[in-house]
Amino acid sequence: MKTYIDLPLLVSAKILAFASDGADGDLDIWKKSLPLLSVCHDWRVQGIPRLYRHAIVEIVNTEYKENSDEEERNHSEDEAVADSGGSDWDWDNSSVSNFNDLVSTDYKITTRVFSNIKLIETLGLGSMVKQLLFGKKQPEDIYKDQGGSRKTFMSVLEAMFHDLPDDKITKPFIKLYELEYMDAVSGNDAQNLCHVASKAAASTLINKYPNVSSINVMVLNPNEYFQKLIADLAIVYDKQLTKLVCKIPPMLPYTLTAPNLVELDLRLESSLHQSLPTIFPQSLQRIHISFDDVQFSWDMFRIGNESKAIVFNSLVDLSITGMDQFSVTGNVVHANDLDLVLPKLERLHLENIILTRKDAQAMMSHGLKRLSYEGSIITASQLCKQPLRNLDTLNLVWVEEEYPEETDDFIPLTNEIFNKTDGIEHVRCEIRAADYYWSMVGIDWPYLTHLSLNFAIPFKKLFDMLPKVPNLVFLKLVIYYHYANEINEVREFLTSIQERYPEPSSSKIETLYLTGKFNQPCSYLCRQLLSGRAVENLKWYWPQLKDIKFQD
Repeated sequence: MKTYIDLPLLVSAKILAFASDGADGDLDIWKKSLPLLSVCHDWRVQGIPRLYRHAIVEIVNTEYKENSDEEERNHSEDEAVADSGGSDWDWDNSSVSNFNDLVSTDYKITTRVFSNIKLIETLGLGSMVKQLLFGKKQPEDIYKDQGGSRKTFMSVLEAMFHDLPDDKITKPFIKLYELEYMDAVSGNDAQNLCHVASKAAASTLINKYPNVSSINVMVLNPNEYFQKLIADLAIVYDKQLTKLVCKIPPMLPYTLTAPNLVELDLRLESSLHQSLPTIFPQSLQRIHISFDDVQFSWDMFRIGNESKAIVFNSLVDLSITGMDQFSVTGNVVHANDLDLVLPKLERLHLENIILTRKDAQAMMSHGLKRLSYEGSIITASQLCKQPLRNLDTLNLVWVEEEYPEETDDFIPLTNEIFNKTDGIEHVRCEIRAADYYWSMVGIDWPYLTHLSLNFAIPFKKLFDMLPKVPNLVFLKLVIYYHYANEINEVREFLTSIQERYPEPSSSKIETLYLTGKFNQPCSYLCRQLLSGRAVENLKWYWPQLKDIKFQD
């Protein structure tokens, strides 16, 4: 019998990768992956660089009722987690008494900071660290006041520098603690001290972890102390950064250039008046920008004021998301009369934004393979006026509630779009608005392959509509009924399909996916509707139907 020791290295590597999947972004998974290193020598040799390349600082929030048993239990549980590794393997556990008020005065949130940094340093593996991750667990809104923000920031620094090795960090720490204990709320003093500590921490960190190439910030709530810390870290690692992810709006300095950056994920908010760096575009392969009502410009990628073009020589994947979903005119992307050059762009994802015609032409003019768009039908129609011949996948999502004035344009514009998609292998459409239901009888979508309707539609109307979608292979439906007589009507229709239709349809549907809505579990409705006779009839009428799946 073969053992783990006998497995080929490639097989062992795949098993190890599967078993430790997610350890790069979750401290709990990272900790649970450590026993894999004791399986055998090969797994230890392969696993140590895999796991210890991630230095994780995780902010964990727990809600409890003040002066209750839950408070004591939460403290006990966290102490058990903190001590689970033994005296030499402690998980850093800071800020155990940092409480922030919720809306109700009876309930509190305690914020704790955990980290694997102490263990990494104990084992002398700092040179293996490639990624700094600042993670966050629900509930999200913990930064309700400056005091709580300052405490959380201090706890993050304490987790990163548990032994306070540098006097430049120690002195601001001592002063900050004095401010906290005296309940001093002088914003300027605390802010200046936090900034001093942040800058000193970043300078010290590059000596402890000299090979970091990725900074990943998943803390969602904007906070000036975190922003300053991330800015300082980005500066010290500027020339070696290949990945920068900031889910908080970063205050990145103008001096940042990141000449070797491969992946950039930024969140921009107009209310914060963010300054943006000038990032060299040549090496970027993946960009994800999300922004609110600010008009996003490509100027941050412009090298030199004399340049008339922004050239992304390596960009393969581009995603732009407008976070202000209900603003048709606000989420605008423009290039300030600059020419975008994207010769290698293959995947484009756009959500709730409006492009200029010039930018749309630039994005669609080369070998684009995958286009995903969510938002206005009118904007989608303008985008799809560009040549689609190179696409192998087109994904379109419409939410009518966000664009109510477009209901009358739904049929003519969608028919125009889907009649241009001949030759595209996967043409997907998701409709999340019930108001489109009334006009769907007029559809003409000959090349659509995947359709998801996030609202209930009568099966009789569905059967009448589907001949207009002859190449459909995947159909997702919501089943939801208010009254028992509606369920009876649907059951009667499904059990009498062969009596209603003289012969099977020419439909190519292979998968029917059903989901419930509100408090009606789909599994319950399916038991009510899909008897053996009903399923038999569906497979008779849709001869290529292979799977009927459902999800509550």
